[in-house]
Amino acid sequence: MSSDTPAYYPEGWDRERLLNSVTNDLDSLTEDQWAVFREGLRADKGEQGFEEFFDEMWRREKIAKGIKDTVSEPPFMEIMRLREERIGSSAKWDPWGFVGFKSPEIQDQAKWQACRERFDIILQDYIDQYRECPGVDEYLSKMEFRWIEDAGDAEGSIKSIAEARTALELPPGLDHSLSLYITPASLDSILNSPLPSSAKRKWRKNIPFVLAVSMKAAKEPNAQDIEDDVAGADWRGYFNVAVESLLDSFFSTVAGDLRSPFQLGGHVSGEDIYCDHTRGGIHKAGIGYWDGRAR
Repeated sequence: MSSDTPAYYPEGWDRERLLNSVTNDLDSLTEDQWAVFREGLRADKGEQGFEEFFDEMWRREKIAKGIKDTVSEPPFMEIMRLREERIGSSAKWDPWGFVGFKSPEIQDQAKWQACRERFDIILQDYIDQYRECPGVDEYLSKMEFRWIEDAGDAEGSIKSIAEARTALELPPGLDHSLSLYITPASLDSILNSPLPSSAKRKWRKNIPFVLAVSMKAAKEPNAQDIEDDVAGADWRGYFNVAVESLLDSFFSTVAGDLRSPFQLGGHVSGEDIYCDHTRGGIHKAGIGYWDGRAR
């Protein structure tokens, strides 16, 4: 055992031996040895390091045993495939994706271009997990994010963005109740947040986001018709959404009209970020899922 191996490791074991062990090898360790190791590892590396250690152990065990990960169908592909099966090949969306707007406050074109490039990198980082899914490349070849750089009033108000979106005629695959909006704050998050593959979302305090703006935000507040829901009467008409979630549950929900904009984001407050429909699907601004639960 290396002299650098922490004392909480079982005698004669080090990190590589544990990570590369098969089940029979590990069975030689007693429950007390495991308890000491787990407690020491958590105290030494924290919750994130603890979880990543056992994720890596399982990854290596699967390789050693020839267990292959099954690649599930991505949500964006599933919603479109089911639609085509129900309606027919004429229902294929080409293109599909979102229309997005650039804030007039963003004047630095070089920074805007860098943002666009980083946005694409984030999407590709998410897509990589589905590369082996049969047929996914055909759907991805038709994906489009159509950016409008000169819409809205001089201040870039939410209402003006909603009005600009309402005035557009879009193909069905882009014609949704929510459009995207990049403000200076979301631009900074895209440029400066770590990639999704760097760590699970709950361990990342900062994640890249854009604003999702409802078309109903173009109406006067007292004229907003949010399903006659009194709780939604004061809804601001927009919310932050994680870039890495756009092709996940977000697109399939919005494109399939499975939930109204208010049902999706009406309870995303302040600078918090929508990620998915689960209980932990709201990323607390500057905190993250895990730190938010720990409080």
